[in-house]
Amino acid sequence: MFTQNVREGFRSLGTLRFYKWVYERFRLPIAPVYGGFPVKFRTYLGDPIPYDPNVTASELAEKTQQAVQYLIDRHQKIPGNVLRALLERFPRRHKEE
Repeated sequence: MFTQNVREGFRSLGTLRFYKWVYERFRLPIAPVYGGFPVKFRTYLGDPIPYDPNVTASELAEKTQQAVQYLIDRHQKIPGNVLRALLERFPRRHKEE
């Protein structure tokens, strides 16, 4: 399962140098979140992963990771853009000829 535009709906300031310093110094996982932008969310369900009793947990985790990455590659435009995600809320009109 993958939800398109989640990263565009909410943003984090955790990558700023100050918050990295606070984490390294005090081991406090502080990452202020902002957003709540009204972007269009769409959830996609991938194909089921068939059960196989001979598969180890690490192999199953690898299969799951590949399946989710396929959904991301197929449905998410990278790099993300909040404005583009906002505009997806509005249907496009095609010019009639």
